[in-house]
Amino acid sequence: MQGLKKCFMAAIALLAVACGGSSEQPTPIMRQGEGVLELPLVSTTASGRSYKLVGATFVITGAQSVTLTDTSADTVSVPLIAGDYSISMNGSWHIERTDAPGQTVQATLVSPNPMRFTLAEGEMRPVRFLFKVPGELNTDVGFSVDDGGWISGSFKFGARPPPPPYFPPEYLGFFNELWEKTVPFVISFESVTTTRAEEDSRKLLIIQTSPITLQFGGEHSDILQHQVIPAFRGLPMKFILEAESSQPISYVHMRPVELTSLSGELALQMDLYITELLGLDLDGYPQFPRATSVEGSVGMVLPGNPTFYGNSIHGSIIEGTFSPR
Repeated sequence: MQGLKKCFMAAIALLAVACGGSSEQPTPIMRQGEGVLELPLVSTTASGRSYKLVGATFVITGAQSVTLTDTSADTVSVPLIAGDYSISMNGSWHIERTDAPGQTVQATLVSPNPMRFTLAEGEMRPVRFLFKVPGELNTDVGFSVDDGGWISGSFKFGARPPPPPYFPPEYLGFFNELWEKTVPFVISFESVTTTRAEEDSRKLLIIQTSPITLQFGGEHSDILQHQVIPAFRGLPMKFILEAESSQPISYVHMRPVELTSLSGELALQMDLYITELLGLDLDGYPQFPRATSVEGSVGMVLPGNPTFYGNSIHGSIIEGTFSPR
Protein backbone atom coordinates (compact mmCIF):
# COMPACT_ATOMS: atom_id res chain seq x y z
CA MET A 1 0.00 0.00 0.00
CA GLN A 2 1.20 3.47 -0.76
CA GLY A 3 0.14 7.07 -1.02
CA LEU A 4 -1.11 7.36 2.55
CA LYS A 5 -2.42 10.86 3.11
CA LYS A 6 -4.93 12.89 5.08
CA CYS A 7 -7.85 14.60 3.35
CA PHE A 8 -9.45 17.52 5.07
CA MET A 9 -12.76 19.38 5.10
CA ALA A 10 -13.98 21.66 7.83
CA ALA A 11 -17.33 20.95 9.43
CA ILE A 12 -19.33 22.70 12.08
CA ALA A 13 -21.36 20.59 14.48
CA LEU A 14 -23.66 21.98 17.10
CA LEU A 15 -22.47 19.96 20.07
CA ALA A 16 -24.74 19.77 23.08
CA VAL A 17 -21.98 20.24 25.62
CA ALA A 18 -21.14 23.30 27.63
CA CYS A 19 -19.04 25.82 25.70
CA GLY A 20 -17.05 28.67 27.20
CA GLY A 21 -18.54 32.10 26.77
CA SER A 22 -19.54 35.23 28.55
CA SER A 23 -23.29 34.68 28.23
CA GLU A 24 -23.65 31.03 29.16
CA GLN A 25 -26.85 30.14 30.97
CA PRO A 26 -26.62 28.34 34.30
CA THR A 27 -27.55 24.67 34.17
CA PRO A 28 -31.27 24.39 34.99
CA ILE A 29 -32.45 22.30 37.90
CA MET A 30 -33.76 18.87 36.91
CA ARG A 31 -36.92 17.71 38.61
CA GLN A 32 -37.94 14.11 39.04
CA GLY A 33 -38.69 12.54 35.68
CA GLU A 34 -36.74 15.17 33.73
CA GLY A 35 -33.50 15.48 31.80
CA VAL A 36 -31.76 18.49 30.27
CA LEU A 37 -31.17 19.28 26.60
CA GLU A 38 -28.19 21.58 25.93
CA LEU A 39 -27.50 23.55 22.74
CA PRO A 40 -24.25 25.54 22.55
CA LEU A 41 -24.42 28.39 20.07
CA VAL A 42 -20.82 29.64 20.30
CA SER A 43 -17.60 27.72 19.81
CA THR A 44 -13.92 28.64 19.79
CA THR A 45 -11.17 27.05 17.72
CA ALA A 46 -7.86 25.94 19.13
CA SER A 47 -6.33 28.96 17.39
CA GLY A 48 -8.79 31.28 19.13
CA ARG A 49 -11.27 31.77 16.29
CA SER A 50 -14.88 31.76 17.52
CA TYR A 51 -18.12 31.08 15.63
CA LYS A 52 -21.72 31.82 16.58
CA LEU A 53 -25.02 30.52 15.25
CA VAL A 54 -27.28 33.53 14.71
CA GLY A 55 -31.00 33.83 14.02
CA ALA A 56 -32.03 30.24 14.75
CA THR A 57 -35.13 29.20 16.64
CA PHE A 58 -35.69 25.66 17.88
CA VAL A 59 -39.05 23.88 18.07
CA ILE A 60 -39.07 20.79 20.30
CA THR A 61 -42.03 18.40 20.25
CA GLY A 62 -42.65 15.06 21.91
CA ALA A 63 -43.32 14.22 25.53
CA GLN A 64 -43.30 17.99 26.03
CA SER A 65 -43.45 20.87 23.55
CA VAL A 66 -41.08 23.84 23.80
CA THR A 67 -40.13 26.64 21.41
CA LEU A 68 -36.76 28.33 21.95
CA THR A 69 -36.69 31.83 20.47
CA ASP A 70 -34.10 33.53 22.70
CA THR A 71 -30.83 32.17 21.36
CA SER A 72 -28.69 35.15 22.34
CA ALA A 73 -26.84 33.16 25.03
CA ASP A 74 -23.70 31.20 24.25
CA THR A 75 -25.39 28.02 25.46
CA VAL A 76 -29.10 27.24 25.74
CA SER A 77 -30.19 24.58 28.24
CA VAL A 78 -33.77 23.42 28.70
CA PRO A 79 -35.22 20.82 31.12
CA LEU A 80 -37.63 18.38 29.50
CA ILE A 81 -39.74 15.46 30.65
CA ALA A 82 -37.92 12.22 29.83
CA GLY A 83 -39.13 10.75 26.55
CA ASP A 84 -38.82 10.79 22.77
CA TYR A 85 -38.52 14.10 20.93
CA SER A 86 -38.14 15.86 17.62
CA ILE A 87 -36.14 19.09 17.35
CA SER A 88 -36.43 21.43 14.38
CA MET A 89 -34.12 24.35 13.63
CA ASN A 90 -36.06 27.20 12.04
CA GLY A 91 -35.60 30.88 11.29
CA SER A 92 -33.19 32.72 9.03
CA TRP A 93 -30.13 31.24 10.68
CA HIS A 94 -26.56 31.83 9.65
CA ILE A 95 -23.08 31.42 11.12
CA GLU A 96 -20.74 34.29 11.92
CA ARG A 97 -17.24 34.64 13.25
CA THR A 98 -17.49 36.46 16.56
CA ASP A 99 -14.62 38.75 15.56
CA ALA A 100 -16.54 39.75 12.41
CA PRO A 101 -20.18 40.21 13.48
CA GLY A 102 -22.60 40.64 10.62
CA GLN A 103 -20.39 38.78 8.16
CA THR A 104 -21.89 35.41 7.24
CA VAL A 105 -19.68 32.32 7.01
CA GLN A 106 -20.64 29.93 4.20
CA ALA A 107 -22.16 26.80 5.78
CA THR A 108 -24.36 23.87 4.75
CA LEU A 109 -26.67 22.05 7.16
CA VAL A 110 -26.36 18.30 6.57
CA SER A 111 -28.23 16.93 9.60
CA PRO A 112 -31.86 15.85 9.17
CA ASN A 113 -34.10 18.76 10.10
CA PRO A 114 -36.17 18.01 12.09
CA MET A 115 -34.04 15.49 13.95
CA ARG A 116 -35.03 12.82 16.47
CA PHE A 117 -33.55 12.25 19.93
CA THR A 118 -34.39 10.46 23.17
CA LEU A 119 -33.93 11.98 26.64
CA ALA A 120 -33.59 9.81 29.74
CA GLU A 121 -34.38 10.86 33.30
CA GLY A 122 -31.40 12.62 34.87
CA GLU A 123 -29.54 12.84 31.54
CA MET A 124 -27.68 15.88 30.19
CA ARG A 125 -28.43 15.09 26.56
CA PRO A 126 -26.01 15.95 23.75
CA VAL A 127 -27.79 16.75 20.48
CA ARG A 128 -25.89 18.05 17.48
CA PHE A 129 -26.84 19.74 14.26
CA LEU A 130 -24.02 19.18 11.78
CA PHE A 131 -22.87 21.89 9.41
CA LYS A 132 -20.15 21.68 6.80
CA VAL A 133 -18.05 24.71 5.88
CA PRO A 134 -15.01 25.26 3.70
CA GLY A 135 -12.40 25.57 6.40
CA GLU A 136 -8.90 25.57 7.65
CA LEU A 137 -6.73 22.47 7.61
CA ASN A 138 -5.85 20.87 10.92
CA THR A 139 -8.39 22.92 12.84
CA ASP A 140 -10.06 21.82 16.04
CA VAL A 141 -13.04 24.02 16.71
CA GLY A 142 -15.55 24.02 19.49
CA PHE A 143 -19.27 23.45 18.33
CA SER A 144 -17.32 22.10 16.25
CA VAL A 145 -15.08 22.46 13.18
CA ASP A 146 -13.52 19.15 12.19
CA ASP A 147 -11.69 17.73 9.20
CA GLY A 148 -14.22 15.37 7.73
CA GLY A 149 -17.10 14.64 5.47
CA TRP A 150 -20.45 12.93 5.31
CA ILE A 151 -22.90 10.78 3.44
CA SER A 152 -26.57 11.76 3.58
CA GLY A 153 -29.92 11.12 1.94
CA SER A 154 -32.98 9.03 2.81
CA PHE A 155 -33.56 5.32 3.35
CA LYS A 156 -36.79 4.35 1.57
CA PHE A 157 -38.00 0.98 2.82
CA GLY A 158 -40.50 -1.13 0.91
CA ALA A 159 -43.57 -3.06 2.03
CA ARG A 160 -43.26 -5.86 4.59
CA PRO A 161 -43.26 -9.24 2.86
CA PRO A 162 -45.98 -11.67 3.98
CA PRO A 163 -44.88 -14.08 6.72
CA PRO A 164 -44.47 -17.79 6.01
CA PRO A 165 -47.68 -19.78 6.63
CA TYR A 166 -46.29 -21.46 9.74
CA PHE A 167 -45.62 -18.12 11.50
CA PRO A 168 -48.15 -16.73 13.97
CA PRO A 169 -49.90 -13.70 12.43
CA GLU A 170 -48.98 -11.51 15.41
CA TYR A 171 -45.25 -11.95 14.77
CA LEU A 172 -44.08 -8.75 13.10
CA GLY A 173 -40.30 -9.03 13.17
CA PHE A 174 -37.52 -6.86 14.56
CA PHE A 175 -37.75 -4.13 11.90
CA ASN A 176 -41.53 -4.02 11.58
CA GLU A 177 -41.96 -0.30 12.35
CA LEU A 178 -39.67 0.69 9.46
CA TRP A 179 -41.55 -0.96 6.59
CA GLU A 180 -42.93 1.53 4.04
CA LYS A 181 -41.14 4.41 5.80
CA THR A 182 -38.78 7.00 4.30
CA VAL A 183 -36.13 7.99 6.82
CA PRO A 184 -33.71 10.93 6.33
CA PHE A 185 -30.21 10.11 7.56
CA VAL A 186 -26.69 11.50 7.80
CA ILE A 187 -23.45 9.69 8.60
CA SER A 188 -20.77 12.23 9.51
CA PHE A 189 -17.07 11.81 10.32
CA GLU A 190 -14.36 14.22 11.39
CA SER A 191 -11.52 13.01 9.18
CA VAL A 192 -10.51 10.42 6.61
CA THR A 193 -7.32 8.63 5.67
CA THR A 194 -6.85 7.45 2.08
CA THR A 195 -4.63 4.65 0.81
CA ARG A 196 -3.93 3.53 -2.75
CA ALA A 197 -3.72 -0.23 -3.22
CA GLU A 198 -3.76 -2.94 -5.89
CA GLU A 199 -5.77 -6.14 -5.81
CA ASP A 200 -5.72 -8.64 -8.68
CA SER A 201 -4.43 -5.91 -11.01
CA ARG A 202 -7.29 -3.63 -9.98
CA LYS A 203 -6.36 -0.22 -8.61
CA LEU A 204 -8.18 0.87 -5.47
CA LEU A 205 -8.61 4.01 -3.41
CA ILE A 206 -9.47 3.05 0.18
CA ILE A 207 -11.13 5.77 2.26
CA GLN A 208 -11.08 5.03 6.00
CA THR A 209 -13.11 7.34 8.23
CA SER A 210 -12.70 8.36 11.82
CA PRO A 211 -15.52 7.31 14.23
CA ILE A 212 -18.89 8.18 12.75
CA THR A 213 -21.92 10.09 13.99
CA LEU A 214 -25.23 8.65 12.75
CA GLN A 215 -28.43 10.72 12.82
CA PHE A 216 -32.01 10.15 11.63
CA GLY A 217 -34.97 12.40 10.92
CA GLY A 218 -38.57 11.64 10.02
CA GLU A 219 -41.06 9.88 12.27
CA HIS A 220 -39.87 8.57 15.62
CA SER A 221 -38.58 5.01 15.58
CA ASP A 222 -37.62 3.07 18.70
CA ILE A 223 -35.49 0.75 16.56
CA LEU A 224 -33.44 3.59 15.09
CA GLN A 225 -33.03 5.59 18.30
CA HIS A 226 -32.53 2.76 20.80
CA GLN A 227 -30.97 0.01 18.68
CA VAL A 228 -29.36 1.28 15.47
CA ILE A 229 -27.71 4.53 16.62
CA PRO A 230 -26.15 3.02 19.79
CA ALA A 231 -24.97 -0.06 17.86
CA PHE A 232 -22.84 1.97 15.42
CA ARG A 233 -21.82 4.89 17.63
CA GLY A 234 -18.09 5.56 17.42
CA LEU A 235 -17.32 2.97 14.73
CA PRO A 236 -15.28 3.84 11.62
CA MET A 237 -16.41 3.15 8.07
CA LYS A 238 -14.50 2.12 4.97
CA PHE A 239 -15.32 3.11 1.39
CA ILE A 240 -13.42 1.38 -1.42
CA LEU A 241 -13.37 2.94 -4.89
CA GLU A 242 -12.26 0.63 -7.69
CA ALA A 243 -10.95 1.70 -11.08
CA GLU A 244 -12.26 -0.19 -14.09
CA SER A 245 -9.90 0.44 -16.99
CA SER A 246 -10.98 -0.76 -20.40
CA GLN A 247 -10.87 0.71 -23.84
CA PRO A 248 -12.26 3.06 -24.88
CA ILE A 249 -13.42 4.30 -21.43
CA SER A 250 -12.39 4.06 -17.81
CA TYR A 251 -14.74 4.44 -14.88
CA VAL A 252 -14.86 4.16 -11.09
CA HIS A 253 -17.35 2.29 -8.93
CA MET A 254 -17.73 1.87 -5.17
CA ARG A 255 -17.73 -1.54 -3.58
CA PRO A 256 -20.59 -2.43 -1.21
CA VAL A 257 -20.20 -0.92 2.26
CA GLU A 258 -20.99 -2.88 5.43
CA LEU A 259 -20.89 -1.66 9.02
CA THR A 260 -21.26 -4.28 11.77
CA SER A 261 -21.78 -3.49 15.44
CA LEU A 262 -19.08 -4.50 17.91
CA SER A 263 -21.42 -7.13 19.34
CA GLY A 264 -22.00 -8.57 15.86
CA GLU A 265 -25.75 -8.40 16.42
CA LEU A 266 -26.61 -5.73 13.82
CA ALA A 267 -25.26 -4.85 10.37
CA LEU A 268 -25.89 -1.89 8.07
CA GLN A 269 -25.29 -2.62 4.39
CA MET A 270 -25.17 -0.04 1.61
CA ASP A 271 -24.58 -0.55 -2.10
CA LEU A 272 -23.85 2.92 -3.43
CA TYR A 273 -23.91 3.98 -7.07
CA ILE A 274 -22.04 7.19 -7.86
CA THR A 275 -24.16 8.97 -10.45
CA GLU A 276 -21.34 11.19 -11.70
CA LEU A 277 -18.24 10.05 -13.57
CA LEU A 278 -15.09 10.03 -11.41
CA GLY A 279 -11.75 10.30 -13.09
CA LEU A 280 -8.46 8.47 -12.63
CA ASP A 281 -5.18 10.04 -11.60
CA LEU A 282 -2.02 9.82 -13.69
CA ASP A 283 -1.20 6.43 -12.15
CA GLY A 284 -4.62 4.98 -12.97
CA TYR A 285 -6.04 5.10 -9.42
CA PRO A 286 -9.47 6.59 -8.65
CA GLN A 287 -9.30 10.29 -7.91
CA PHE A 288 -10.47 11.38 -4.48
CA PRO A 289 -14.10 12.46 -4.96
CA ARG A 290 -15.54 15.77 -3.95
CA ALA A 291 -19.24 16.08 -3.11
CA THR A 292 -21.12 13.83 -5.52
CA SER A 293 -24.64 12.46 -5.86
CA VAL A 294 -25.26 8.83 -4.96
CA GLU A 295 -28.16 6.40 -5.02
CA GLY A 296 -28.42 2.70 -4.33
CA SER A 297 -29.76 0.14 -1.88
CA VAL A 298 -29.68 -0.26 1.89
CA GLY A 299 -30.23 -3.19 4.22
CA MET A 300 -30.30 -3.69 7.97
CA VAL A 301 -29.69 -7.25 9.07
CA LEU A 302 -29.43 -9.32 12.25
CA PRO A 303 -26.37 -11.36 11.15
CA GLY A 304 -26.90 -14.21 13.60
CA ASN A 305 -29.85 -15.53 11.59
CA PRO A 306 -30.35 -13.19 8.62
CA THR A 307 -32.75 -15.43 6.68
CA PHE A 308 -35.17 -15.78 9.61
CA TYR A 309 -38.39 -13.91 8.84
CA GLY A 310 -38.30 -10.35 10.18
CA ASN A 311 -34.54 -10.32 10.81
CA SER A 312 -33.72 -8.07 7.87
CA ILE A 313 -35.14 -5.09 6.04
CA HIS A 314 -34.16 -3.66 2.67
CA GLY A 315 -34.85 -0.53 0.71
CA SER A 316 -33.35 2.12 -1.53
CA ILE A 317 -31.17 5.16 -0.92
CA ILE A 318 -32.62 8.29 -2.51
CA GLU A 319 -31.43 11.89 -2.84
CA GLY A 320 -28.01 10.85 -1.57
CA THR A 321 -24.82 12.89 -1.28
CA PHE A 322 -21.34 11.49 -0.68
CA SER A 323 -18.75 14.06 0.38
CA PRO A 324 -15.76 12.38 2.02
CA ARG A 325 -13.97 15.69 2.62
